[in-house]
Amino acid sequence: NEAAAASSDYLRMFALVAMGYMWARMAKIATEKLAEGSLERSPFYTGKIKTARFFFEKMLPETEGRFRMIMAGAGPLMTMEKEEFAA
Repeated sequence: NEAAAASSDYLRMFALVAMGYMWARMAKIATEKLAEGSLERSPFYTGKIKTARFFFEKMLPETEGRFRMIMAGAGPLMTMEKEEFAA
């Protein structure tokens, strides 16, 4: 029951961390390109950096809550008896 109870929260947390890694890579490259003086694509690179910042500030913090849900285990999920579902 423990693995099943945590599975969707774990997958969501893993996806957020993986996307965070990818946004960090994109922001790093965009910062390097802007430092090189790539003016022609400046709005594109600036947009990448701003989107990465949005992800880190608004989306990635969800991992904290997902981690707490995973650590709560199956207990809170499994407390109901089958008869209580029919009520």
